Amino acid sequence: MTTPQKQYPVIKGLTWHRNRYYSFFLPIDWLRFTWSDDRQGEVYGPDPNDPFTTFSVDMKDLGIVVSADDLEALAEGFFEAVERLPDAAIETRQQKVTGRVLELEARYTFCDQGQTRKCWVRVFYHITRQITMTAQGATPEKYDYWLPIFFEAMMTANVHNEKPTIDIWG
Repeated sequence: MTTPQKQYPVIKGLTWHRNRYYSFFLPIDWLRFTWSDDRQGEVYGPDPNDPFTTFSVDMKDLGIVVSADDLEALAEGFFEAVERLPDAAIETRQQKVTGRVLELEARYTFCDQGQTRKCWVRVFYHITRQITMTAQGATPEKYDYWLPIFFEAMMTANVHNEKPTIDIWG
């Protein structure tokens, strides 16, 4: 008896999403959605009929400069908030400082509207900004299917002060 091969998403290519304060890569055919509230940022997904399988960015200006001294308090608040989600189970967590950027990261499952969802969240603090990037699957299976795409977006994520440009003539 053979085991079925794991299916992977097929992509046509990637595009570089560039904002003044952050950037990342996603498939060229993912759809852009709007936040249902007044948040600053972006929401993308592969299927217009699945609002729960998405890669999103939420940006807030905190109005105060964040420093490495704030890492412990920010981490405590973030991880406690995740743990308070219904049926939350944190698989991995990390906190670090790289230069002037503080980063919190968690991969976890939780229950939403009677359905188990799986997330990967990276929160960056840079100067006065909090930039939260979330990769979420409507189900753990959908998360696992889209993980190669989520990985690409998360690992190419950058925070900066100016919108990056492409200088092809160098």
